[in-house]
Amino acid sequence: MKWMPFLLIAVIGMIVSLLPINRVAAATGAVIESISHTVISATEERLTFKLSGPVEPKIFTIKGDNPRLVLDFPNISYAGKGVTPLADGKLATNLRAALHQTPEQKTRVVVDLVKDMQIRHTSDYSATDNILSVILATDAVPQPSTEALAPPVVVKQDAETVPEKAPESAAAKPVEKLPASSVVPPQAEKPSDAPETPAVTAPAAKATVPPKVEKPQILDISFDDSSKKGEMVLFHLTAFHPPTVSAVEKDNPRVFCDFTGMDLGKGVEENIVAKGKYVERITTVKQGKSEKIRVTLNLTPKRDYDLQQVFFKNDNLFVLIVNELPKEKVGKNP
Repeated sequence: MKWMPFLLIAVIGMIVSLLPINRVAAATGAVIESISHTVISATEERLTFKLSGPVEPKIFTIKGDNPRLVLDFPNISYAGKGVTPLADGKLATNLRAALHQTPEQKTRVVVDLVKDMQIRHTSDYSATDNILSVILATDAVPQPSTEALAPPVVVKQDAETVPEKAPESAAAKPVEKLPASSVVPPQAEKPSDAPETPAVTAPAAKATVPPKVEKPQILDISFDDSSKKGEMVLFHLTAFHPPTVSAVEKDNPRVFCDFTGMDLGKGVEENIVAKGKYVERITTVKQGKSEKIRVTLNLTPKRDYDLQQVFFKNDNLFVLIVNELPKEKVGKNP
């Protein structure tokens, strides 16, 4: 098996649109036919789920530095898996959906919410047309961002090499030291017979405790086989922290993504049965007491694979794409 160098991928090809799905319901349950996002006002937005049958999802929120709204639809399938940026959203910024097979079949939809804002949600289900509406609302008016958006940062590497580190900021200039000057005004000369004034000692300053720095986290891992670019494994992170990627080219081909110095966020599926053409299963393990998290992609045997990876820095999204190497390139040196 030959592993091709990782190639640059256009951002447009990575965006998965939320389009209606023309597939019949799975034998084990219903299907999500479409998902849409609507901005009602500056303080309200609506998510609309068109279902093929009655389904009662479990809806909950995850707070913290990366707030999210999570909807778990049991015994339901959704072929439009992937990540969709909500460009017009002021309360919700991204929508991610993935099908999970264990411990039971469900479709998990994760909505990334804006930070530093109290957002509440309400839901309403219409049994007549099987439509679930989720309203996001806030009392504060979101302020438009004035920060210029940087272009996506692409990590380009071979499977055996270590990813490039994030570009370091410019080094701070040394602070020029100035001579100390007196801030005490000149005192008038006191008479020799004046009583001595006792010296007053200033209280000692309290030691400053440095703020605790939280480790970066893996927020979500999902599988998407709907793109023409290949089968994609998407890692949503809290910071720019791409993994070290390596591969085993034997009868049981595997790809290892090693995240060093990271934690697993709540709700990360540790065993995803992908059942893709190339990716069979995705497992996530924290190795002993070390700070390394290993995500293993178990691939179907007897194929020559082409691996590609890209990191979208603005969204903290790392994507690994698995494709089959064209036969005319098998055996050729890259």
